[in-house]
Amino acid sequence: MKRYRVIVAVGLFILLSGIPCGAQRETVDQIIAIVGDRVILASELATQVQMIALQTGRHPRDEQELQKFEEEILQQLVSDQLFLVAAQQDTSISVRSEEIDQALDEHIARISQNFDSNQEFLDALAAEGLTIRELKKRYRTEVENQIVKQRFIQKKLSTVAVSRHEVEEFYHKFQDSLPGQPEAVKLAHILLPIEPSQQIEDSIKALAAKLRQQVLDGADFAAISTRYSSMGAGAGGGDLGYVSQTDVVPEFARAAFNLSIGDVSGVIHTQFGYHVIKCEGKKGDRLKLRHILLAVQPSSEDTQKVAQLADSLLLEAEKGGDFQQMTKIFSADNNTRVQGGELGWFATLELPPMFASEVAGWQTPGEYRGPVYSQFGLHILKLLDYQPPRQFTLEEDFDEIKEMARQEKTARLVDRWISEIKEKTYIEYRSLL
Repeated sequence: MKRYRVIVAVGLFILLSGIPCGAQRETVDQIIAIVGDRVILASELATQVQMIALQTGRHPRDEQELQKFEEEILQQLVSDQLFLVAAQQDTSISVRSEEIDQALDEHIARISQNFDSNQEFLDALAAEGLTIRELKKRYRTEVENQIVKQRFIQKKLSTVAVSRHEVEEFYHKFQDSLPGQPEAVKLAHILLPIEPSQQIEDSIKALAAKLRQQVLDGADFAAISTRYSSMGAGAGGGDLGYVSQTDVVPEFARAAFNLSIGDVSGVIHTQFGYHVIKCEGKKGDRLKLRHILLAVQPSSEDTQKVAQLADSLLLEAEKGGDFQQMTKIFSADNNTRVQGGELGWFATLELPPMFASEVAGWQTPGEYRGPVYSQFGLHILKLLDYQPPRQFTLEEDFDEIKEMARQEKTARLVDRWISEIKEKTYIEYRSLL
């Protein structure tokens, strides 16, 4: 998989793309398209450009390529709006908040896998003054809409089928361009998380209490946050703006929304670390908050201890130890532990960089490799099976080709539905300034 840096703002997107300074365009929030009674704003287009860049690593090299990129995404936004209008009219489709949270977590996890470590990912966000919470907040509505649209399309397409004749016709038409079966590996793993020791935890908590006392003694809260906060939380002196209870994690909300204007909270622990919160204003059910955040990071000694454990487990496995039993005892991956750590099949070209380099040239089932560092910890890998690359044939890969044919037929139906909806919907395009 190609490794690319996270792009968390349009300005950074342009900078990393190598577009000359004169080609940069200030994003003014204006209406750029009207779809029925809905509008598409320039800020929405900019956000979508940002998201697609995150997912694909596509970097326009000049103003002309950037304009083409924006036009492509605008057309997709229009189509998405058309489907969303139709989907939201279907009262049988609903999405639970937990589903949105899970989809957001999965989306951000996929992005973070393009970095050598989770800290590198957080640092890239912090460089733009963002946290994971803010990134989730920015994409939440988009993710919810995507789920609604996907379910609408799945419902519409649930009866789409292809005959054997259609499969054969598809194969002969696209035979030369079919991707073929890629090289793939079936893996199992033991995951050993690298967690901070209790000593580190206690020292960070004590520092948070010390900083809180400095604030109570008259120190400037914003200055303290700017100097000490982790993960970019000190940007703007820790200013969070006006937030509602649903904008923050529950532990943070319970403490913050019991504060009066001017109050400073005690030391609050969340999944992000230790916080001290100050309330600076109130509008309706929203509070203007500022915070100090001290993240709890493992020390080099913590990392070394886990590395030593990984080395000993790897040696034991190579000597013939029971890998499945070791997985049940030591692995922190609750999703795979009961299956002996089995992860399933992966195309080698689609593996994250840290795994791709370790798996390269690995073809002998039963062998072990590692430990491999990722944002989740250290992994000990076992090769369960290997599949060399080969071209698809109708005889050996009928089911896979049938699914491709169904997807191609589905795409044609989607295009037809979009055209039908367009004929019934008012659409107006307005050029960007």
